[in-house]
Amino acid sequence: MRVADASVDSLRAELAVLAARFVLSGLGPDVNRAITVACELLARDLDAPGTVAVASLACGTPLRDAGPLIFDMLREQGFPAPGPDAGEADELTTVLRAVAAGGLQTGELFTFFMRRVPARERQDELQRRLVVLLNDWLEETTPEGRSAMAAAVRRAARDAVADAS
Repeated sequence: MRVADASVDSLRAELAVLAARFVLSGLGPDVNRAITVACELLARDLDAPGTVAVASLACGTPLRDAGPLIFDMLREQGFPAPGPDAGEADELTTVLRAVAAGGLQTGELFTFFMRRVPARERQDELQRRLVVLLNDWLEETTPEGRSAMAAAVRRAARDAVADAS
């Protein structure tokens, strides 16, 4: 497998997205992408047993077989994916980490968050802030305005992840 020249920041974004894909609706993380990320980490001497295990998988390995290894790699690299018994706060933090790293788009956060947001009287400060920012992003009609609102959402995500750490 050819390893691209990925920056550490882009690898962090990829790890954050892999973790978020365990939470977001859909098929889960892309195993082939996880293998590529693991190889890129190894090329940068950012190896750990879980990373080596994922890098050694064959392309096309099913998620049911690769999932536990990807979980291990993510944990070892500092991007733990929430397990099946995780609470909504852990899941939201995982998704926000991917948004903050620039790996997930605002639309993906919107879809995830708006399905789970509680009624206004039960929202905490972060949830209220995200509702306002995501609503403003949705109502924006120009590419420049959408981009500015997406940047505001990423800043809010960075602040929330920093507060959760």
